Amino acid sequence: MMVTPTPVGEADLHAYADGQLSGPRRAEVEAFLAADPEAARKVEAWRRQTAALHASLNSVLKEAVPLAALPRGLREGTARPKSRRPGWPLALALAASVSTFIIGGASGWMARGRFDADLGGVAPVERFARDALASHVVYAPEVRHVVEVPASDEAHMVAWLSKRLGAPLQVPDLRAQGFHLIGGRLGVAEGGPMAILMYENDDGMRLSLQLRCMAQGTPDTAFRLERLVPGQGGPPAGPNAMAFYWVDRNLGFALAGPLDRERLLALAHAVYQQYQRG
Repeated sequence: MMVTPTPVGEADLHAYADGQLSGPRRAEVEAFLAADPEAARKVEAWRRQTAALHASLNSVLKEAVPLAALPRGLREGTARPKSRRPGWPLALALAASVSTFIIGGASGWMARGRFDADLGGVAPVERFARDALASHVVYAPEVRHVVEVPASDEAHMVAWLSKRLGAPLQVPDLRAQGFHLIGGRLGVAEGGPMAILMYENDDGMRLSLQLRCMAQGTPDTAFRLERLVPGQGGPPAGPNAMAFYWVDRNLGFALAGPLDRERLLALAHAVYQQYQRG
């Protein structure tokens, strides 16, 4: 009896790009890629993006996670060391599993702590932008768990994130700009929950739109740029470490992605215009 091979899907391609396939299934995926140059280019783009991010962030993962960032169960019975650094703000990945939390927390802590050793005196809007940029650096490289709710369940995702955000959420359509929605997840910024919408283009490049409610009376702002600064411990400044942010009617927006300044700004304008029409 002949066994029909299982079709190769997106999950198989992600697993292959992440080095998680072996044996017959790996051979089947390699045969599929050999016959589909477009899929092969997509997988290679994912690998290049992951390699570039690892080159920038692997040194961060080797540093100890601050005790205050660990879940309570992991730090009970451990003496709290004296710290010369102000307490780490709310963890970026509270909704993730403990293992993901520890890995993501290390990256988020180093990125945040080193853009600004002392957050005192930093405006809430700027803190939100830095939280959003750190979240993008943590979540965008994920291969299989980049979102909690996929785009195929968009109605549920919108209802859930709107409830947690405390404001009606719209999902901008960026297909005309070359990016399709992957899905969304809940994040945490200093001061409240943050909705994270993740987009991807045909080359596997990812873009995140992050939204949070700002305090009543927060003035609207024009588009501003946030990026990591060379020599302060994060990834080198450049398209992999850039976000445009703004505030519109007490809702904060931050759009981050590995694009040049002009392209990212054009996408930010597209998001802004769709929210204005909504």
